[in-house]
Amino acid sequence: MSIVKMKFVSVATDHQHLDDMLLASSKTGLLHPELAINIINEDNGGKVINEENNYSDYLNNLKNLSHSIGLDVGSKDHYDKDYSKEEIESFIKDFSKDIELSSCGEDVMLTEDDRKALDKLGECDFEALHSCQYLHFDFGRLPLDSYKKLNYSDNKTVETCILHSNSQYHWVVVATSNTFYGEARRLLNSLYFEEIRIPNIDVNKVIAQYKDRLEDIYAFCSENDNLYHLYEYVTIMNDKDYVLSGFIPADKESTYEAAFKELPVTFKVQDPSERPDLTAPTLLRNNRFFEPFEMFVEMYSLPSYKDFDPTVFLGITYCILFGIMFGDLGQGFLLFLGGTYLYDIKKKKNKLLGIISRIGIFAMIFGFLFGSVFGDEEILVPVHQALFNTEHKLIEVMDGSATMTLLLGAVAIGMLLILISMALNIFKNYKRKRWGELLFSTSGVAGFVFYSYVIFAAANMFILGGNVLTPVYIIIFVGIPFVLFLLKEPLGEALEGKPMKPKEGWGSFILQGIFEMIATILEYVSNTMSFLRVGGFVLSHAGMMLVVMTLVEMTGNAGIVVFIFGNIFVMCLEGLIVGIQTLRLEYYEMFSRYYDGGGKKFTALASVK
Repeated sequence: MSIVKMKFVSVATDHQHLDDMLLASSKTGLLHPELAINIINEDNGGKVINEENNYSDYLNNLKNLSHSIGLDVGSKDHYDKDYSKEEIESFIKDFSKDIELSSCGEDVMLTEDDRKALDKLGECDFEALHSCQYLHFDFGRLPLDSYKKLNYSDNKTVETCILHSNSQYHWVVVATSNTFYGEARRLLNSLYFEEIRIPNIDVNKVIAQYKDRLEDIYAFCSENDNLYHLYEYVTIMNDKDYVLSGFIPADKESTYEAAFKELPVTFKVQDPSERPDLTAPTLLRNNRFFEPFEMFVEMYSLPSYKDFDPTVFLGITYCILFGIMFGDLGQGFLLFLGGTYLYDIKKKKNKLLGIISRIGIFAMIFGFLFGSVFGDEEILVPVHQALFNTEHKLIEVMDGSATMTLLLGAVAIGMLLILISMALNIFKNYKRKRWGELLFSTSGVAGFVFYSYVIFAAANMFILGGNVLTPVYIIIFVGIPFVLFLLKEPLGEALEGKPMKPKEGWGSFILQGIFEMIATILEYVSNTMSFLRVGGFVLSHAGMMLVVMTLVEMTGNAGIVVFIFGNIFVMCLEGLIVGIQTLRLEYYEMFSRYYDGGGKKFTALASVK
């Protein structure tokens, strides 16, 4: 449950085996490549590959030509032979010419009905129709009324055959002799005949003729285009060695090296610390329960490689906070059931489904403690009485006397989570050797001491009736931390052996620090009070379900319908709102204290088939 350790690897080969090396690497899905421009420096004298990629243009031409005749190209994942650029260009030229011959004209946009009629006409062979010496054929559509008038006409210069019809038109082929063609055209024009040019070649013949070779050339061009895009990760060393460099998971080193066993390559492995000029990528790896919560971490920002993974802490706190605010045994079970079925059983890739199944468990736990099942507050009373030896329920949410307890409990949970967040910040800065932030910041040791004292003083006063707000304690646990807050920057620089004097002068520095202290106090208060929403949403959820249950009693026989749709409505609305508010607490009240983010996502080299 951490950030995966990385190794920096370089694989070198000659120009002849470059493409094979790239193919082998991409198929492993293990390498996060580094751009060649990031590897090159004055010391190594490396160069980038500078070759023109014509395959992108070939692919665009082939795709556009195929789409123009309704052919979907690109389904073939391998090719049978290699093609020279001359062969590809010759094929595109011939293919384009035959497509033009099979076209009905650039100015005509064929409808589905037009195509159906044209396909029917194609059974007669377009080339045969055009080769007739004494007959002329026209193809197009006639309004239904016009076709009737054509049949009523005494003019016998034309013969027609209906190919297709709809509620407005007949699609017809019209045959006439060359002698009477002019007269026939005048008649057709008077009847609003809309001509569609008969192609010279049947498009189906074009497809049958070119399809196999088209798909083979397309597959060849596609692979080579992908390879050209990978060239940006290859560095030329000593004018002869082609080097692919990047990061791989440390535990996959042997697997990655084995991918090149058939190739003449040189394999080099380094620890990321040996390459301070490069930023190692971040790859999170958590157990099955916490893995979906990586989505929330990525939404905020991935941790840097040398940082720590907050996924587990986020997952635990998110589940607990959501469970408290949404507590309902029945609705939580539905969340758990739906999320588990879709994410764990059906293997849907959306991590939000996995999160829903996890928070459903905690909604069930707190729903049981609150004694709520689909809004019914009485069904678990006997269970509570037997298990907890209570007069009614363990926690009576809707009892007015419990409101203050819920709100204070929510604030207490918030205080605890803020203190844990501070402790994580201290740990993080200890690992980074950032002593100024560790000791003097509002989320460091000074902040932890101040905030702990305030909590202890408040608890001692309101619960035990004692008083620790004496001058000595105030000076030690409030005054000294505030002085350290104020002098954090100069003291931090002093620890690093730098001059302690502020750049803008002491007067301006102290004045600015006073305002920052006021903002700090407000921040502590607002962060703590923000957790009141936890208790507020407990009451809100219970109140909404009380409304539903009241409506159920009022609607008599229709109560079951109201019960079902009321629960669905509350579950969807309240679930969405509580989920967002819980995430807000994670980001603003906790992440802001201990988490920086700024990591680079591990992205494997694109696979080339």
